[in-house]
Amino acid sequence: MNILILGGGGYVGTPLTSKLLENKKNKITVVDTFWFGNFLKKNKRLKIIKKDIREVDTKWFRGIDCIIHLANIANDPAVDLNPNLSWDVNVIASMKIMKFAIKNKVKKFIFASSGSVYGVKKEKKVTEDLDLVPISVYNKTKMIAERVFMSFKNEIRINCIRPATVCGVSPRMRFDVSVNLLTL
Repeated sequence: MNILILGGGGYVGTPLTSKLLENKKNKITVVDTFWFGNFLKKNKRLKIIKKDIREVDTKWFRGIDCIIHLANIANDPAVDLNPNLSWDVNVIASMKIMKFAIKNKVKKFIFASSGSVYGVKKEKKVTEDLDLVPISVYNKTKMIAERVFMSFKNEIRINCIRPATVCGVSPRMRFDVSVNLLTL
């Protein structure tokens, strides 16, 4: 498979890229700003593009079977530093990316949203059937990006995942995640 990972140099993207490269048939293209460094290991089947996703280029999408979209301004404190940047990266750039994906006949699109789009719930079990009630700008950008992507569901296979706070070991560690900080 030819896979494009947007944000493939981040906390989740770095180990995901390595895992996908274990399949000798996969070719991976990573687009990332690498604001926090590049921890990806060199591989002849790995192409690295150091760019901001707001500078989207149709060349990134040629021959791509699947896009995994992890690139965004992550978490509430980072978003609060510059909400306009967050809307530009998390929503506006995402719309452009989807248009390029459709134009280049990409078959599958996976978006890493956030469980925080549900807001604070009284229910003991939070399921996908509940209303989305985001309470912060970060949560809102994730919800709106999901809606943008799902508006194209008749043209491309879309999967939006909503993980809770991701934690654990990564070559590109994040210590702004409380579980990681407490473990350290």
